Parts: sequence; C-alpha cells; structure tokens
Amino acid sequence: MSELNFLKMYADAAALRIDVLVNRLDCNTALERALHDYLENFLAQFITYTREALAAERRFILNTDPAKVAELDEDFGNHRENYEYYWREPKGSDLWDHVPCEMKEFRLLLDRIERKLGIPIDAIGLELPQQEYPTSAPSSVEHDPDDIDEECYEDLHGYDEGEEFSAIYVFVNGDDCDSKP
Repeated sequence: MSELNFLKMYADAAALRIDVLVNRLDCNTALERALHDYLENFLAQFITYTREALAAERRFILNTDPAKVAELDEDFGNHRENYEYYWREPKGSDLWDHVPCEMKEFRLLLDRIERKLGIPIDAIGLELPQQEYPTSAPSSVEHDPDDIDEECYEDLHGYDEGEEFSAIYVFVNGDDCDSKP
C-alpha cells in the first residue's frame, strides 16, 4: 500500500469544498443547488474522515507507551484501509450520471475532486428536486363551453342512445360505421 498523505488530502478537500460553495452562489435552478449541496456534504464527510485519520496518525507518532503500539498502529491502519476500500471504491450510482452537460463548471469541479483526492463520487442518497412541467398545455382547438357533453357517453361509445355516431368516433374509427356495436 502506498504511503497516504492525509494532511495533503485534508487541505485539498477543504479547498475544493470552498470552491463548491463559491460555485453554488451562481446556481440558478433547484437541480444545480441540490447537486452542489450534495457535493459539499460529501466533501464535508471526507474532511471529517481525514481529520480522524490525522488524529490517529498523530497518536501513533507521539506514542511513548510500548504497550499501545500495536493498538495505535491498528487504528491508523484501519484509516488507511478505509481510504483504500471504502472511499476509493465505486459504490454504484455515479454522480456524473445526474449532472447535465450544461453544468460545465460543476463537471470541472467533479473532475478536480476525483483527480486530487483519488475518490469517485457516488450518488447514493442524492435527492433531486422534481422537474416542473406545465400542468396543462393551452388548447389549440377552440371550443364552446356550452357544447360539452356532461356525460361524455357518445365520445366513449360512438353514439348517444339512438343518435348517430359522434364526430370523434367517426374520426377515430372511420366512416364505415354502419351499425351500432
């Protein structure tokens, strides 16, 4: 296993987190804000992890009790393994899959994070806002509100109790509707 520099990772993660927070100021949509918030939270968790690893390293280096050497080495070794087998492993859903191509600056941030910290950014737990769609499109056909059939029977079945086939039914099924179903 290569020697990990947790102090450099801590400094890089802190600088990248500041970049994410500054970049968030330019967000215009709820999607952009949600992605920035998720990434900021991810980096905050990584910063907490590196602080714990630095504390374990410090305890190991400053230890003067020979009886605690094995325990402190194991604790520090667990942090190194945690980086290798938890932080560096892809966990399924990738954050890149949720970032629109138009968010170029955010994509550059993701790339810098993956290069500098050596960790992929998953999208586990990412909650994206619902996209807003218009509730109804304006009608392209003018209609008379008094001409609406309340029961809509003839539109569904083609005829309304003894009358001829409706225009909608004829349009959908053709003019060869000689007999009622």
